[in-house]
Amino acid sequence: MPGIIAARAYATRLRARLSSNVSQLPNMGFHIRRAVEDDAPALVELRRRLFAETSFMLWEPAEFTNTADDERKRIARLQGRANSVVLVAEAASQPVGLLTAVGGEVNRLRHSATLALGVAKSHWGRGIATALVWEAVAWSATAAVARLELTVHTSNLAAIAVYLRCGFEVEGRRRRSLFVDGAYVDEYLMSRLAAG
Repeated sequence: MPGIIAARAYATRLRARLSSNVSQLPNMGFHIRRAVEDDAPALVELRRRLFAETSFMLWEPAEFTNTADDERKRIARLQGRANSVVLVAEAASQPVGLLTAVGGEVNRLRHSATLALGVAKSHWGRGIATALVWEAVAWSATAAVARLELTVHTSNLAAIAVYLRCGFEVEGRRRRSLFVDGAYVDEYLMSRLAAG
């Protein structure tokens, strides 16, 4: 898996660069909080922006037709479930990152949540994705979620490095799982298990 080897090397370089600045992370110009229903209009705009800025997201820009009311209902539904959460990263009072953890609905999957993460391109490389993932890890410990999982394009080395740094491991490769910009794309299935 050459992509994983490159991502591990990237994560190591990034970890070394950040290790002396860990105490400064809370002062990096952003903060993380749980989304509330009033965030819906701004989060719809952020999601539209994310889908337009990168092909690493699941949705194509034209497919996303959610309204602020749809988003408000989505936030309420997910925040109302013990095994789901919507986290927002804000900079200058504007949402610049979003992480959604959707917990399983049937009994045999309630211990597990699937993550979806996006950060505005203007804020890449500032530690926002890492902070969002660590916040989800901390939340999972209080929500009795024993497994966090996600999929990521095998070519998205920066994201893979974030997940590896946060304790995720590659479980497998989903071959031709997506069709993006006229080509098939493989994804890694990654997970992080709670201790114990």
